Amino acid sequence: MNESNESNEFHETLDTLRARCAASSGFGVGRDWRELGLALRAAALPGPHYLPLHAEALDALLQASANDGLLGIEDFAATAQSAFIVKDWACVEAFTDVLLQNRHTAGSMLADALVWRAAVHQSRDDFDEAERLLGKAVAVLPDNPIALHKLALCIKEQARFDEAEALLRRALKLDPDSAAAQFDLSELEIRAERFADGWPRYEARVAFDEQPGNAQAVLSKIAPHWQGEPLTGKTLVVYGEQGHGDCLWAVRFLPLLAERARREGARVIFGHDGPLRHLFERMLPAGITLETGLDTQPDFHCGLMSLPLRLGIVDSAGWGRAYLTADAARTAVWRERVAQARGRKRAVGIVWNGNPAHVRDIRRSVPVDQLAPLLTVPGLVWFALSPGRGETVAHWQARGIDIVDPTVQFDAGFDDVAALMANLDLVVTIDSGPAHLAGALGVPTCLLIDHVSAWFWGNRQRVTPWYDAVELFRQPSIGAWAPALSAVRERLEALVSRGT
Repeated sequence: MNESNESNEFHETLDTLRARCAASSGFGVGRDWRELGLALRAAALPGPHYLPLHAEALDALLQASANDGLLGIEDFAATAQSAFIVKDWACVEAFTDVLLQNRHTAGSMLADALVWRAAVHQSRDDFDEAERLLGKAVAVLPDNPIALHKLALCIKEQARFDEAEALLRRALKLDPDSAAAQFDLSELEIRAERFADGWPRYEARVAFDEQPGNAQAVLSKIAPHWQGEPLTGKTLVVYGEQGHGDCLWAVRFLPLLAERARREGARVIFGHDGPLRHLFERMLPAGITLETGLDTQPDFHCGLMSLPLRLGIVDSAGWGRAYLTADAARTAVWRERVAQARGRKRAVGIVWNGNPAHVRDIRRSVPVDQLAPLLTVPGLVWFALSPGRGETVAHWQARGIDIVDPTVQFDAGFDDVAALMANLDLVVTIDSGPAHLAGALGVPTCLLIDHVSAWFWGNRQRVTPWYDAVELFRQPSIGAWAPALSAVRERLEALVSRGT
């Protein structure tokens, strides 16, 4: 029987179980839901692509519990794990309560329950309790690489980077093939500017990028991943990967790749089709063309974020200059719009929150009610740079704050954002795509970053080697935005008083 037939039969089994649960009533219905939940868990592999199946599995197990009660402690563990995967923290808390109070919960099941419960506390920024629970999990199973890995991440979120690195190395001794631990260790190394160690390990991310239909999955079937070997007479496709910020950061390396391709007589295609496309097209060096589909059969493929490794970038010095430009015609249009809105005031763009689906969005975003120290600086007109925040902007306007929501005029997406930024005196933003865009354009920027933040911003207090135009304003402790906001206010007051 081939894999396709097995998959079809399995989905038919799921459909049969779903129908049985929908039709069943009375005693025993919980058993039907339990069987469906466990079958769905078996079908749901790791990764975001399978989150809907995990969510359905959790719902089925909760239905089983609500009807006849779950049949054993293993079922409580299965439900807690499903809730952990979909981040239903209230459910995790309820079911780990049962597990942690049951004297029969021991060994790996106890360690798992402690790990899941720790995640509940981390979601509340209660890192002391999370660390205590994870420490207990490691004590229960000292040679469990997963418990060590989770403890390392908890400690990393407290900016205790050396301790976190030591734990990750312990975990990797126990499980050298853990792509997740390799990836997390690489970010600590890159953050510390140990690029020769970090870039090779950062390649572990490819293991997470195998979802059907994405660039890596498609290209890996038709051409090998470029390992840096000679390209003489070959065609290399470089594709955009991860988020907008990652792509904006990494395109700076394309000119260096183009130089190598010219020396070796190679052809380079940049595969990209998204909202950043026109920005990137304007900066592409001679010898690199952009394709929005798989028009050219490549000999090799490579993700943008692999270029520092393949090109031997082991020093961040000299990479901070601007490398993107806004569209000239759109810049002229936005010059008039900004002039009409600003009068004699200074024009400042603002981004205070990002995509809520981002894994760090809760920590990287500034709560609306804490922004008053910035918005009340006299002599400024604000421009909200993120679409979909109209209600908040209207609330501020009603309170007398001089702020404009220009996003309804973003007909060309990031191209309009870039053109608007090019006409601003300053941008104030959190750690999201607009921060990288402003830095790449060379627009003066105050970047508000959480206590740990992404590896791009390193461990330095106020500067980043990657963007000369960006100043860093970092939380001194987890969740402490007030000191960072106070420092940005001083920067804004200086902008108004000096007229620069």
